[in-house]
Amino acid sequence: MKVLLVAILVALVCMTKASPIENPDVEKPELAADAMEPMEMLNGARQRICTAALCQSVCRSLGWRTGSCNAQLLCICRR
Repeated sequence: MKVLLVAILVALVCMTKASPIENPDVEKPELAADAMEPMEMLNGARQRICTAALCQSVCRSLGWRTGSCNAQLLCICRR
């Protein structure tokens, strides 16, 4: 009997939590005002920066033995 009572109580709580909000006037922020140009969002991120110490630490954290920067400033990890 207790299990049935608890199950009914849980079902009642779930139904009340799932019901829609009575006040439909929810404020939605204007996202268009905060929109930026794509290049403005990058803000210089297109430049590749590869240093030996940074590349070495990234490769070691990924499980590789060593790493170095190539001519295109890309980090190359090696076993």
